[in-house]
Amino acid sequence: MPNEQRPASTRSAIELMTAWLDSPNGPPDLLVDCLISHLDGRSPRDNLSHAIELIMGLTYLSGSILVLLEDETGIPARDTVRRLALQYAQD
Repeated sequence: MPNEQRPASTRSAIELMTAWLDSPNGPPDLLVDCLISHLDGRSPRDNLSHAIELIMGLTYLSGSILVLLEDETGIPARDTVRRLALQYAQD
């Protein structure tokens, strides 16, 4: 993804994550509304492209959060991902 698209897609990802945080265990209404607002009114081809940009933004956001967490705790990002993987493997 070109660098000039990263800020826009990351801002969109932050909006989606903020919507999710409003009700992480409840109905995803706000998240769905936010997602629809990012895709609404576009052609199907544009929706696919924008969805990929959102995925890349979410990936960049997740990585950034891992780096911040590593800076705060000293726990390497790979260890955090490994711990999450083990937790989900047990579910």
